[in-house]
Amino acid sequence: MKLAPIVVAGLTLIVAACTGVDPHPRGDDYDASVKRADEARQAGDLDSAIPLYSRALQTNPQGVEAKLGLGQSYLSIGASNEAAAQFRDVLSTRESNIPARRGLASALIGMGQPSLAEEQIAVVLQSDASDYRALNVLGVALDMQGRHAEAQANYRRAIQLAPDYLPTRSNFGLSLAITGPPQDAVAQLAPIATARGSDARIRQNLAFAYAMAGDFENALQISRKDLDEKSAQRQLYYFMQLRALPVEQRSLEIRRNPNFMPQSGPAPQPPPMPFGIT
Repeated sequence: MKLAPIVVAGLTLIVAACTGVDPHPRGDDYDASVKRADEARQAGDLDSAIPLYSRALQTNPQGVEAKLGLGQSYLSIGASNEAAAQFRDVLSTRESNIPARRGLASALIGMGQPSLAEEQIAVVLQSDASDYRALNVLGVALDMQGRHAEAQANYRRAIQLAPDYLPTRSNFGLSLAITGPPQDAVAQLAPIATARGSDARIRQNLAFAYAMAGDFENALQISRKDLDEKSAQRQLYYFMQLRALPVEQRSLEIRRNPNFMPQSGPAPQPPPMPFGIT
């Protein structure tokens, strides 16, 4: 099947504008550098955060906080291999570090290795079964393997624990759109498409859900919010092709499409992770 250019369905990277944080603060104090790096990362200013974390590691090469922050920053720009290296470095000396283990699972997903990600996130959930972020990561890993029913069970649990966590809601909606019933996917995605913190990824997942429900008019209207007319029309045509497929074949087609899910292999993957992992 010839794929239409889907720009944001499934996942996209939206990096906030630079906030003007100086990436070269005076002095070499580790804690100060990490604090400034954390502030920059939380503001979406990754161009400042990454060199600040690197500067902190020059001061203290064993700094766990800086490695974790740097790993998360790399995840945000889709540099999954670099992120994995930071998280593995932490785990080499601190096997029980949950943020590093969860981060490694997310990086493995970005590298198109969901079965390995599933192994890592299982360790996290053994430690804390109520970790809603880990449940979200597990759901993504399962969706990437075509195990949608299991994925949806984990999304539901995560939503019970943290109903306002948008990545899980978006992932759950996309998973439901793949398998059906599509009306449930629309019900999951429509309320969050205009919520604070929503992005093009969520909107285009909603467009996909509308298309799977046969509501092509709403699918096209939502697509137009982020795409030009030609791209929106091509995306709708692709969605219509997917809708005509049996569920198993639709799932396979989507799992082969890097616009929806990362693929394994040496080629760079489109950032960031699938299904809005944060």
